[in-house]
Amino acid sequence: MGAVLLSELQMKAESRSYVDAMHGILAHGGWTTLAKPMLSGMSVTGFRFTVNRKLAADSSTVYNWMAENFLAADFLGITSSQQAGYSFDVTFPLYQKRAVSVIKRSIDHGMGAVFWKDGFVIAAGYDDERSELYYLDGSNDEHQIVPYADFGINRSPYWYYQVFDSRIELDELAVYKESCIQAIYKWETHDPMLPESHYACGRSAYDAIIHALRTGDYDRAGARQVFNDYAASKRDVQLYVDTLQGIWPQLSAAAACYTRLSQLFAEIVGITDSAEETASEAEWIRLVMDARQTEEQAIQSMESFMRETIDNRYNDIALR
Repeated sequence: MGAVLLSELQMKAESRSYVDAMHGILAHGGWTTLAKPMLSGMSVTGFRFTVNRKLAADSSTVYNWMAENFLAADFLGITSSQQAGYSFDVTFPLYQKRAVSVIKRSIDHGMGAVFWKDGFVIAAGYDDERSELYYLDGSNDEHQIVPYADFGINRSPYWYYQVFDSRIELDELAVYKESCIQAIYKWETHDPMLPESHYACGRSAYDAIIHALRTGDYDRAGARQVFNDYAASKRDVQLYVDTLQGIWPQLSAAAACYTRLSQLFAEIVGITDSAEETASEAEWIRLVMDARQTEEQAIQSMESFMRETIDNRYNDIALR
């Protein structure tokens, strides 16, 4: 049997996030006609804000992939199957063989698969004669190749894949409201999987960034990547909440805040190549402080809009 390739499947990497891959697969499979910012908001992916306290470049992808990516699909009414682990485990070769088999089966059914290849990518085809998977990383339209024997071998010891199994139609208004609830939860809550000594989440992420910039104890190249990644996700959220305010005018204040937030992150990215490091850090701090206050106001506006539902959930607003 020759190569099997989903030739129309495309991916565009913008925030280097899971939703870049997810959107490409769902759009190709005909499971959504929504723009990526809408999926970013509805799946709550765009509201996640986590940083390594030294602003390491991988900050935006450090979270519990198994739990969070499962929920991202679930929020959209999509069931998924996934596995993850460490490539140094003695049982890894068995999991590797199983992963390749599951991914190939998904491709045979016309659906790409998400997997980790030093970033979230899309498996778009395979060739059994060459024992190779073809994948898209979103940097261009060219298919990359990974031999079956190298699947799951990355710069880090982590491997991961996810395939989408089925879907049900959900009430979109209910999905929009749930995303607001989850956005508040993300803002207020630290990811329990991450040690607080090394990572900060939501509101606290801004404080960690400011501290790192003030002390100078951070990875400058990593910080540039962090700001670029989150500039893309804040832009997605801006477009998403702007859509919601067209349904609920009560969210107009939140929409205005997210518009301002997106502009602030664009300004932060704009000074990352400044030749004057001290000057750029001072400007970064000012802009990050402004961004923190702006996002706080956006969340407060959402909280006011969703107050009754939040109160009904008592002490755990993340309950669904």
